[in-house]
Amino acid sequence: MADQETILNYALTTLTRIKNRLVITSTGHDAVLQRIINAATDFLEGECNRRFLSTAYANEVYSVYADSQEYLLLKQSPVSALTKLEYRAGTPSNPAWTEFLADNYELLEDGKSGIIKVYGGLSKGANSVRASYTAGYLINFANAGDLTKHTLPADLTDLCERLVIRWFKRREAEGKSSESAQGDNINWQADLNKEDKETLARYKKLPMFI
Repeated sequence: MADQETILNYALTTLTRIKNRLVITSTGHDAVLQRIINAATDFLEGECNRRFLSTAYANEVYSVYADSQEYLLLKQSPVSALTKLEYRAGTPSNPAWTEFLADNYELLEDGKSGIIKVYGGLSKGANSVRASYTAGYLINFANAGDLTKHTLPADLTDLCERLVIRWFKRREAEGKSSESAQGDNINWQADLNKEDKETLARYKKLPMFI
C-alpha cells in the first residue's frame, strides 16, 4: 500500500493553489507536489526562525543577559494574546515562579513585533523569565480574504508557491523519472532571487534579546 501523502497543517499554501498556477488538472503529480510544499514551508520557517501558524506557547523560558534589561523579544510573533509573564525566584531545582503585576509590563505595537517592555527592567539570570502567549497568523485558505479567519501575509504564500513551482519545473527540465522529493535534497538557497530574499527579510526574527 502506498504511503498516504498529507500537507502539513502549517503549510504556507495548498495543493489546489499550486495546481491552479501550474494549470494541472490530473492527480498524477499530487504526491510529489505535496512533498515539495511541505519542504518549502519548512525551509521558509527555518530561514525566518519562526512558526507562522497561530500557536499557543505555554511557559516559554528566557534568560536575561544584561542588568535592568527593559525589553524582552518573544521567540514568535505577531502576538495576539499575552496571557502570562513571570519571573523566577528560588533555586534551579526548586523554582518559584511569580507573575509580574499587569501594570509592570506592556506588549508593544499591538504585538506585531513580539516585544515586551518591562518597566523597572528584568533581573539578570539564566532561565529567569517565562511567558505564555499566542502568536502567529491564522491560516485558513478556504476563507482567504476574510481577515477574521485568514491573516497569513499573501507575499509569504506567493513566495512559497514560486519556490514550489520553480523546483517542480526544474525537476521536469532535468528529465527525472522519479517523483520523490525530500527537503534535504533541494537546494532552496540557490533558488532564491533578489525579490525572494527581500520578502524573507521582512519576516526574519531578530536576535532573542535587544
